[in-house]
Amino acid sequence: MNILKKIVENKENTLSQRKLDRPLETLIRENAKSLDSPPIFKKSLIRQESGIIAEIKKASPSAGLIAEAFDPIKKAKEYEEIGAIALSVLTEEDFFMGCDQDLIDVRLNSALPILRKDFIIDEYQIYESKIIGADCILLIASILNDAQLNEFTKLADTLNLDYLIEVHDADELKRIENFDDAIVGINNRNLKTFEVNLENSITLRKSFNKDNIFISESGIQSKADIEYLQRNKISYYLIGESLMRNVFN
Repeated sequence: MNILKKIVENKENTLSQRKLDRPLETLIRENAKSLDSPPIFKKSLIRQESGIIAEIKKASPSAGLIAEAFDPIKKAKEYEEIGAIALSVLTEEDFFMGCDQDLIDVRLNSALPILRKDFIIDEYQIYESKIIGADCILLIASILNDAQLNEFTKLADTLNLDYLIEVHDADELKRIENFDDAIVGINNRNLKTFEVNLENSITLRKSFNKDNIFISESGIQSKADIEYLQRNKISYYLIGESLMRNVFN
């Protein structure tokens, strides 16, 4: 079984318990006022024209523990100081050692727009994302079918949430070419093998003729990598591990 499948199966189990502990109807009723705020993530990226979405995460299946002395608020402030245009916060608990409280705390202490990085497989998580303070959600094409992508993006629109649809190959990119409002993320990491290839973004960018915001994710280690991507018409970069380890140069 590949790691992505393990993560999704685990998510299905933990989500079932969440729904029992706090049913969707209760979640919505208790937080009705928080569902009305306007979307700001995509507009913020467009205003900047290019920049780094800096990721806050404690661990990952590929890298193990990244930050032993993990302080998401401190990290968010560091990212603001270096000029990040947005934040990405990992909230998956069992494989990335994240939690919803990390995003809540960052939201209370940063004005930057926030992407909730998790494995969304149910509408419950979309409502949840809005309520904990996310401005944008991650939808991973490889774990969602076409019907789910349509359903989840429509719900995100209703809740004033922006959405980043992540793809890994040409087939997945083809599937989402008609999602004109989506931010398109190209993950250079194969989530089945966790191997990284920066050329993946470049190859898929050249084949993509739409006007969507286009983000390169994973494997970006240095300013030279960014310059290489810029030369290939990629202007936005989601960077996590190298920034968390303070080895980006």
